[in-house]
Amino acid sequence: MTNALKQIKKQHLYAIIKDIYLHQSSTMNELSSRLNLSQPSIRNMVRYLQDSQAIMEIGNDQSSGGRCPTRFALNQDQYHILCLYIKHDMIDLELRYINEIVVKEEILYDKNQDLTVLIEKTVHQYNPHCVCIGVEGIIKGYMYITDHHNQIENHTWIKDLKDKLKIPVYLQNDVKMMHQGRYFHHQLNHSYYVHINEVGIGGSYFEHDGPLYGKNGLSGEMGLIHKQGITLNQLIRQCQSQDEFNQYVYFILEMIITMFDPQLIDISIHHQFTYQKEKIDERLKNYLGHHVICYDGDYQEMLFEGLLYTGVVNLMKERIENNEKI
Repeated sequence: MTNALKQIKKQHLYAIIKDIYLHQSSTMNELSSRLNLSQPSIRNMVRYLQDSQAIMEIGNDQSSGGRCPTRFALNQDQYHILCLYIKHDMIDLELRYINEIVVKEEILYDKNQDLTVLIEKTVHQYNPHCVCIGVEGIIKGYMYITDHHNQIENHTWIKDLKDKLKIPVYLQNDVKMMHQGRYFHHQLNHSYYVHINEVGIGGSYFEHDGPLYGKNGLSGEMGLIHKQGITLNQLIRQCQSQDEFNQYVYFILEMIITMFDPQLIDISIHHQFTYQKEKIDERLKNYLGHHVICYDGDYQEMLFEGLLYTGVVNLMKERIENNEKI
């Protein structure tokens, strides 16, 4: 088989596994229809994925005549994902076997503690196939940048962690993972996700089945925009009243609508002030017409769904890419 044909087969294998994951399970007919591939091609690749234990049979659908179609799902024994959400003084942890949350806990730490040692110990305890880490900040390779204390800080410890571990480590922006988790449940492109918390604002625009990062990872970092001589992140941190908070929310949503004009905006807030939907909708309607804006009260659950998705699809890619038998 030529290299070109091998690459095509790898792409098709990846598409099959991803389709099964997004739909939780699939039959060969469904795969053939959704991926526009022939039944014999699907059959051969599904058998290959079964033999490699990437997927497994989970039962049969009722037949409308003839043989009952077999339904396939991911083999959760091959996808043990350690998901970590790093906050300024706490790590939220979930160990997931695809849809099963096996462990869920909070780990407190102080600023002088070496996170590489803490996480390395956790990895040895749970023995996952990969680690997915969500952080607040701009992602640059295995480093992230924050401005939480009104000055730019570079965090490089994840590179050290990656060098110490024998399993893959994936670093992602927290808001982009919230958006990825939302997309897992509702596959909609041209959508925007904005999250506001006590330290600032993060955003994510979805296109071509994934969040946009931009050349330098700055896409969605609207908290760095200056207003009234300081950044929006600083304004959010210094906010003193609900009315003042509403003004910033108006401004943020107006920017999103005029810059991206998305089909849908998801907004989530973890702040002392709340999202006053009726007031905000009325003002936006008067100036910019009707837009679909949904409040997401389960942003942390969506973040972990996004981290899980990242772990699963990256493990898929690496295993298919590294398989010399293809």
